[in-house]
Amino acid sequence: MAAESWEPLLEDGQEKGQVHWLVRAEGGQQAGFWRIGPEEGAEITYNVVGTDTFHVVQGEAELETPDGERIELVAGGIYSFPDGFTATWRTRSSFVKFFVVS
Repeated sequence: MAAESWEPLLEDGQEKGQVHWLVRAEGGQQAGFWRIGPEEGAEITYNVVGTDTFHVVQGEAELETPDGERIELVAGGIYSFPDGFTATWRTRSSFVKFFVVS
């Protein structure tokens, strides 16, 4: 992917990493690559709209749910979170995921 194919991912006016879109249907399925570094992703809110299923291509991160459960995200792992899922996201190392939101 060329450097110019990445764009900021904005959520409520805040930049949350960068995205390379493969599919982006208005109100429908979305797919692409998302990346974030450990500095900008030190602690961000992760709110799922739709079902977010992804494969971690590179890096490590941790999700902490409101009830204190910790979920480790590691390279090679495949994860899926339902609509309405929320957690605090902490990026441990430069992170890239391939995602599908439906």
